[in-house]
Amino acid sequence: MRRWRCATVAMFLAERRVRRPSTARRERKVFRRSLEAVLCFMDDLDHPPAWDGWVWVGKGRQVRARLQVQPVPQEVADQRRRRIRKEARDKGRTPSAVVLALAAWTILITNAPPEVLSLSEALVVAKVRWQIELIFKLWKSHGLVDQWRSGKPARIMCEVYGKLLAMLIQQWVFIVGCWAYPDRSLVKAAQVVRDYAIDLASARASVTQLTEVVQAVQRVLKRTARMNPRNKHPNTYQLLLALTTEAKEA
Repeated sequence: MRRWRCATVAMFLAERRVRRPSTARRERKVFRRSLEAVLCFMDDLDHPPAWDGWVWVGKGRQVRARLQVQPVPQEVADQRRRRIRKEARDKGRTPSAVVLALAAWTILITNAPPEVLSLSEALVVAKVRWQIELIFKLWKSHGLVDQWRSGKPARIMCEVYGKLLAMLIQQWVFIVGCWAYPDRSLVKAAQVVRDYAIDLASARASVTQLTEVVQAVQRVLKRTARMNPRNKHPNTYQLLLALTTEAKEA
């Protein structure tokens, strides 16, 4: 998060032609002033519904990039501030007023031109980056890869590697079984794979038998494991399909 903020700060400083001292001992002070410059820029926008424009990014060698700014609903800003306060409290710190104020905005930087990626598309794509985190969460909560039943290092390693191999096989089954269906829940799909775990293990020595088992899993996943559509907080696949629909209509 700090690196991302520094990148954002550098962009504003480059745009305003503000110099940043390079000495390490002044880095914290400069960082605080830089955040204040960001907030000042936001205030200059006079709180528009959104802002999208080209700026210069970088401390030394600058590159041209697009800044995309989107204010968030009050409930989202409040949620972000609660998280910021909690993280600061856990570290024995006090969050600055500038950081809390910036929580009211979503700020993105991209080098993609507007004809390739609009602001609305960028906001959706930014949400997609969390999908990999959901994979890791699935491996931990359902695969239990971060838990073991022994205190001996050798046995712990065997158990961890065994669970990781199981998760890898599960992911392969996902790819051939339901990856083409964006509305599938990986949690529900994992339950289907577990139901066929013994069959998969028994068929590992025969390509023919393994193919039959995988095809059986495919048939089940084709008609089950769907996510429930949501109206207030749409699923990621709903947001992506909405963009696809808008592009076709345009």
